[in-house]
Amino acid sequence: IWRDFYHQIMHHHPHVVERSFKPEYDAIQWAHGKTADAHFLAWCEGRTGYPLVDAAMAQINQTGYMHNRLRMVVASFLTKDLGLDWRRGEAYFARHLIDFDLAANNGGWQWASSSGCDAQPYFRIFNPISQSEKFDPEGKFIKRYLPQLSGLSAKAIHAPWEHPMELASCGVTLGRDYPAPIVDHAQARAETLARYAVVKK
Repeated sequence: IWRDFYHQIMHHHPHVVERSFKPEYDAIQWAHGKTADAHFLAWCEGRTGYPLVDAAMAQINQTGYMHNRLRMVVASFLTKDLGLDWRRGEAYFARHLIDFDLAANNGGWQWASSSGCDAQPYFRIFNPISQSEKFDPEGKFIKRYLPQLSGLSAKAIHAPWEHPMELASCGVTLGRDYPAPIVDHAQARAETLARYAVVKK
């Protein structure tokens, strides 16, 4: 149904191929420069330091597929934790998804970035830790794609940096075996709310 819906949107509003469905969202100043490019590469390669995000990116890179819940999580992380233009993520998915569909991919990315038709409100920002705890409570999916974290408990695997003792007991060193978080979610959330404030003007 969503595919059909987004095909209708693209047919009647062809500008969405290159721009936001909601014109005011084109005024958002996305992060750019060396740090932004480094963050984008880390996202692509599953090196963000947030296990659910990294496991999801490992899945698409290895299989060409990603579950819809994970697509929402990684898209929210790219746009609202890293502050990167949704079109960068859309293009990456277009190159890697075996079920790629232009309208559905575009619609999904605009939904996650709040710039599309019937999208989530811009102040709704997925927390990659609570999403992980809710949808992969035992960390089974994470352990499948991030075997270096397989020794961690269900409590620690969602935010390993908060459990240094357990990391040490499992022989995992952040920055060597698994990256530390590249951004602080709470700080990124505040920056996103400021970045998106332009749409209210």
